[in-house]
Amino acid sequence: MSSIVIAKSKICYHFHLVVLCICSSVTCFLTAGCGGKVPEKDNRTAQVAFDDAIKLVDAGSYSQALPLLESAIASGGLPADLYAEALLLRSRCFSDAGDLEKAEADLTHSEQGSPNPAKFQLAKGMLLSKQGKKAEADTAFKAAKKIDPAIKLPKL
Repeated sequence: MSSIVIAKSKICYHFHLVVLCICSSVTCFLTAGCGGKVPEKDNRTAQVAFDDAIKLVDAGSYSQALPLLESAIASGGLPADLYAEALLLRSRCFSDAGDLEKAEADLTHSEQGSPNPAKFQLAKGMLLSKQGKKAEADTAFKAAKKIDPAIKLPKL
């Protein structure tokens, strides 16, 4: 009986490794494109759109930030750390718009490469709040504040 459990856990482990490799490959492809090198103009355009989106999100203008984030992400011109942060920001925008499936997908995708755990917890809290999971959302918001006391929590 225990050999069956061990075999099942090895299968699960290998499955998770395959999924991680696929996700990493997709992330690499999306951030670097087929050739691996993104034209400098695309990098600058993506950076400008990303920077403008941050200002709009900070101001609570999620609907205006969303198309800028879509553009920055689609361009492939963001470095991996900013790509992950753009996914977190887009998750917040989707949460605000009530598109919870897309918000959750971005949150899940960004979790692997998120360089900022406080911003991850913030986006997670927004999603949980919109899903009506207030206690879990509060826990995520508290975790964000604990990691970064200066982080600005959204008004929900």
